[in-house]
Amino acid sequence: MHEQSRQTDVAVIGGGVVGLACALELAREGASVCVLERDRIGGACSYGNAGWLTPSMALPLARPGQIHKVMRWLLDPESPFYIRPRADPALVAWLFRFLTASRRGPFERGAAALVALSRFSVDAWEQLARTPGSEPFGFARNGLLSIYETPRGIEVARSTAALTERFGVPFESWTADEVREREPAVRGSQIGGLFFPQDAHCEPYPAVRALAASAKDAGVDLVENVEVLGVDRNSSSLHAVRTTHGRVSAKDYVLAAGAWSGSLGRRLGVRIPVLGAKGYSLVVPPLRPHPRRSLYLAERKIAVNPHADSLRISGTLELVGEDLSINWRRLEAIVKGARGILALGEPLGETQIWRGLRPCMPDGMPVIGRARGCRNLWLATGHQMTGLKTAPGTGRLLAELMSGRTPSFDAAPFRADRFGNGS
Repeated sequence: MHEQSRQTDVAVIGGGVVGLACALELAREGASVCVLERDRIGGACSYGNAGWLTPSMALPLARPGQIHKVMRWLLDPESPFYIRPRADPALVAWLFRFLTASRRGPFERGAAALVALSRFSVDAWEQLARTPGSEPFGFARNGLLSIYETPRGIEVARSTAALTERFGVPFESWTADEVREREPAVRGSQIGGLFFPQDAHCEPYPAVRALAASAKDAGVDLVENVEVLGVDRNSSSLHAVRTTHGRVSAKDYVLAAGAWSGSLGRRLGVRIPVLGAKGYSLVVPPLRPHPRRSLYLAERKIAVNPHADSLRISGTLELVGEDLSINWRRLEAIVKGARGILALGEPLGETQIWRGLRPCMPDGMPVIGRARGCRNLWLATGHQMTGLKTAPGTGRLLAELMSGRTPSFDAAPFRADRFGNGS
């Protein structure tokens, strides 16, 4: 049987927001780039996430002082962070690394690096939104309002906000009266909030489509419905990937497959301790009054994103690997939590339900850089809940590392070999 063959400078495996951003930056530098997506471009976690472009929330998942709270949450089926108990040695190893990764020093350096990527990326999204002919994607820089219901909650939040303020993210403290006056959609027992004026939001899937169109205009070849089956490699490099559309040969390969990077990485000969964490979102009819800006119901861990004709409500982190089944109890917990602060309709009205897998590394930081043990394989994955808000920055950093230029960002916290991922 004759096998088709495709040659390119760079083959990017994964057509989500991170893979597209990497492809765009590499194409801008003159490389021929092919993106291989097993489904449709932007159809996985990039499709229905919260749509936040929020440097204020660009923080490592593993945080100091969270161990006891996380341990309580892990076994509560309605908690913001849940794991369904199961005998899985890889999961146990991931949890051990997660719980030991929350030291203050690494957290603060990781936060500085993620905030820098996010600030660059939000500016890039704004520039794309203003580009003549670009597909509109609901970009709005109206800020983020985090709402609190307990004195302890807002006290801890101010400490975190003071940290991100050091990295260039200003904030304002609002009283309960100011919250009600400036955001009439809010009701309930809130005691005040923190407002981050430079944060933005968008409609996630249209944003990814706009990015894909920009990449295509730059010469990127976008190939959908193609699955990577295996690889031709020696001890130090890849020669080709075998796909359902034939062999693809490249000088360099970028793995940007989100929560599927672990299983795909094994096919490519590397070990990546990435774990899929399921999140949900619901799109419901607009409220009366409709929120004016993004809202974070902080102690309920629920994200609210207003669109022109709808409201997106997102939440939960459920460590599941690659399981995309729907846990209705957790979905109902999101609605119940949102009702405590917002006047949602009863019933909700016409509702769209989505779930997706956020790719999480044990220390809550993405991996961006060359894989250990393979000179021409590069990784751009593990972005947990920061993929959309850091994608353009990730693309810029990876392109700089691949070309050998001095990085624009602190690359050390993102080192792709920090977990020993050689074959």
